[in-house]
Amino acid sequence: MTTQTEAPVAITAVLHVGGLHYASEKAVVEGVLGRRPGVLGVEANAVAQTATVTFDPAVTSVAKLRQWVQDCGYHCAGQSVAGHVCDPLAEAGREEPHDYAATERAEQAHGHGQGGHAGMSMEAMARDMRNRFLVALIFTVPLVLWSMVGTELLGSELATPFDVDRDVWLLVLSLPVVLYASSIFFTGAVGALRARTLDMMVLVAVAIGTAWIYSVAATFFIEGDVFYEAAAMLATFVLLGHWFEMRARGGANDAIRALLDLAPPKALVLRDGEPVEVPTAEVAVGDLLLIRPGAKLPVDAVVEDGESQVDESTVTGESLPVHKGPGDQLIGATINKNGTLRARHRCRRGYRARADRQACPGGPELQGSRPATG
Repeated sequence: MTTQTEAPVAITAVLHVGGLHYASEKAVVEGVLGRRPGVLGVEANAVAQTATVTFDPAVTSVAKLRQWVQDCGYHCAGQSVAGHVCDPLAEAGREEPHDYAATERAEQAHGHGQGGHAGMSMEAMARDMRNRFLVALIFTVPLVLWSMVGTELLGSELATPFDVDRDVWLLVLSLPVVLYASSIFFTGAVGALRARTLDMMVLVAVAIGTAWIYSVAATFFIEGDVFYEAAAMLATFVLLGHWFEMRARGGANDAIRALLDLAPPKALVLRDGEPVEVPTAEVAVGDLLLIRPGAKLPVDAVVEDGESQVDESTVTGESLPVHKGPGDQLIGATINKNGTLRARHRCRRGYRARADRQACPGGPELQGSRPATG
């Protein structure tokens, strides 16, 4: 008698991963999560700041995945969803009620929180990178002027303040560049090495660190030329590139996130036959909603009574209203046109992924995918 081994049930969750600075860093998340038990597949997306994880719910969970992402050194508030629709920490595939705490967790998934870039929105990350670049630029200019490069350009050697040794003066000027502006490269390199992968952070950190450490040694312990200005110029140019990159990708990312926040903040719930206005975050699974003409649907629901035309263009792109009657599925953030509907809330765990795909078909996948060659 032979027994058949059942294939594991695969569930897909889109996790928020804050702090992915550029595309090459996604290998860190994919490498760490891919080696964990129960994880069947991982695809990180630096543009959307997410990781699409396919896993076996009998072995692991969203909470464990979140902890593993945080172990990589990144910020994770759970699933990347709209907090007034679903709880980011609710397990994928389950219908669970949510509250204000869910909304707060979703706000963190939009980038708020603490911890370097790990808890920042894309706008805040771009602003932080801009500040790092400006600090690096301000100190790199005098570094170049007092270095041998500046001497060659100006035709004479500039005097140092208080007749300080020139190498010591260059060391002092380089400290803000290395300790503040470039610190993001060193912390990123440590995270990559801990994940047993090599990426751009490691390359830049090695280049800057080697030039600076050798220059310190040449300043105090050995004979040789110093390269403080080379390390500072490298940091400045790389930071400038990252600043431009974050500005470019932040616009597209914010546009997709805005689509997820189209659901109204308030909902009409029928309790004891009377409509009661409650915050959308307090709508529980199973609540009966009253949806009047012209109102936005606060959450996903199934029609139980009434007929109407529903404008789903914000999600599907379809310009013509769609007829809805008893048993039909309603999508949160769409608009009820002309009839009154009574619908039962059914929280669908695929809201975030579905909204992304319908509002921007293939968007998340295309942002993180590579074109086929050959």
